[in-house]
Amino acid sequence: MSGKRLRIVHRGYFPARAGAELMAQYLAESMRRRGHTVGLYSSEMDEESARWMRAAGVTVETLPDSPPPGDRPDIVHAVDSVDPDYPRAALRLAREWGVPLAFTPASAPDVWKDRAAVLDVCRQADAVFVLTEAERRMLLGEGVDEAALHIIGQGAHLASGQNPRRFRETHGITGPVVLFLGRKMRSKGYALLLEAARTVWRRHPDAHFVFIGPRWDEDCEELFSRHADPRIVELGMVDEAEKADALAACDVFCLPSTVDVFPLVYVEAWTSGKPVVGSTFMGGAEVVRHGVDGLIAEPRAEAVADAVARLLDDRELAATLGAEGRARAEREFGWDVVADRIDAVYTTLTAPSGSDRADLPRASVEGD
Repeated sequence: MSGKRLRIVHRGYFPARAGAELMAQYLAESMRRRGHTVGLYSSEMDEESARWMRAAGVTVETLPDSPPPGDRPDIVHAVDSVDPDYPRAALRLAREWGVPLAFTPASAPDVWKDRAAVLDVCRQADAVFVLTEAERRMLLGEGVDEAALHIIGQGAHLASGQNPRRFRETHGITGPVVLFLGRKMRSKGYALLLEAARTVWRRHPDAHFVFIGPRWDEDCEELFSRHADPRIVELGMVDEAEKADALAACDVFCLPSTVDVFPLVYVEAWTSGKPVVGSTFMGGAEVVRHGVDGLIAEPRAEAVADAVARLLDDRELAATLGAEGRARAEREFGWDVVADRIDAVYTTLTAPSGSDRADLPRASVEGD
C-alpha cells in the first residue's frame, strides 16, 4: 500500500492506555512513517495522546455520523471490540464510502459488550487481523471467512534508554523485583499475585512486588490495604520512560491473566530480556511457551507463587527464558514486523483489480 489514505476508527484513550489503545496509536504512527496519509476518528481521546498523534502527522477528529464529503479514504481500519459502536461505525463509513474495511478486534470475547454485534462486523469485514492462532480458530468457528483472517501477532514499542537503577532508587528497592503491569482487575491476575506474595516471601523474603496500572476493581484499594507491606509497591499510571525502567529493573514479569488475547506487556517484557509468568487465557500456551520463554501457571495463588519462586530460585533458568523471549521478540514481534503484515494486506485490498469497491454490500448492522 503506497501513499494511500487510511482512516483508523478507535474509541480513544480514556480512561487508560492499554494494549488496544497503544495498538491504535502504533498503527497510526507506523503507517504514517511509511508515507501513508493517516487520520484517526475517535470520540474520547485525552489531550496528551492527541498531541502525540498530531506530532506524528496523524490528524485527529471526532467520529462523524456520516462520511464527510471529500474525505474518502482508500481503506478504513477499526481497532478494538470492547465497545461495538466503533467497529459498527467503521463498517458503516466504509460501506458508505465504498472502500474496504479492516478490523482488529484486539480484545478477548469475554470483555466484548455485545458479542453478536462484534461478530457481525467480523463477518462483514474485508480483513480481520487476529493476534493468535487460537483467536483465528475461534472466529472461524463463528462463521468468519477464512480468507479474511490474518494473524499479525503483537508488537512492542518501548521508550529508549531504560534505566533500572533509577527505578530501584526512586522506589527504595534493593531485592529482587516481581512486576505486574496492567489494569488492576481480577481477570488480569493482580489479586492472585498479591496473595502469592506471602508464599514467595517464605523463600525470598527480600523480594519486592511492584504493581503498575490504574485501579479497576471497586474493592482494589481495600485489597491492597489488606496486603499492605513495605515490599509491595503500588503505582498508578506511569509515563513510558518509567514503564521501560520498571521492565528493565524487574527479575520476573508476572501477569497471570485469564481473559486476554495477546497481552502487549508480554512482548515488552521479552524485549527487555525478562521471563514471563502467564496463565490460562484463550491461546495462552501459544503466546507464552512454557519452559521456553516463560512459565504458565494455573490461576491459583499457590501455582502463581510456585512459578515466580522457581524463577527467583533459578537465576540461570530465568536468564535463559528471558534471552529466548528477547530473541523471539526481535524475530517475530515489534511494530516494523506487525506493520509489514498489515501493510501487505492493505496492498491486496486496494489492488487495482479490487480498487472499485462501490459494489460492496451496505452494512447491515443490528440496531440501524
